[in-house]
Amino acid sequence: MRIDYVFPLTLGFTDGIITALMIASNLLLSGMHLSYILALRISVGSASVGAFSYFIASFASNRAKLVRISKQINPSAPWKMVKGSLSNRALVDAFAGTVISASSSFAGSLVPLGIYTWSRSNVVLSISVTQASLVLLGLSLARSFRGKSFIWMTGMFSFGLAVMIIGFYVRIVS
Repeated sequence: MRIDYVFPLTLGFTDGIITALMIASNLLLSGMHLSYILALRISVGSASVGAFSYFIASFASNRAKLVRISKQINPSAPWKMVKGSLSNRALVDAFAGTVISASSSFAGSLVPLGIYTWSRSNVVLSISVTQASLVLLGLSLARSFRGKSFIWMTGMFSFGLAVMIIGFYVRIVS
């Protein structure tokens, strides 16, 4: 996998899990029924919001970098580089990242929701697999970037737990 795609993949997957937990924690922790259709609707919503946010942030970041570099390379006419093929490349990169981020956000949100519906409302299994997914994501990120595994794993686990508790009290879906 290209290193450029690690960010949208991890952002999407994490965002999907966290969004699903925030929206449906009350439902999951209360042991209520969750239909497959509702799980898919939440996943599509998570992917849609994540895609829009990722595209705007990525394209803005790419263009800002391009403008900054253009000013350094050609201070007298910095906009020539910004309006050319490099600008198109910034757009293509933002779009590719958006597709990856949205796909992984959809998949990530299906971790807690899909397992919950598939297991016929087994809260323990759903939360265990969800938290394990976050811990494994933290481990893989730590190893990829030579970080401290324990800190990443603990941080991801704690963040998942905190969002689940907040989502339970916010009660978006009940």
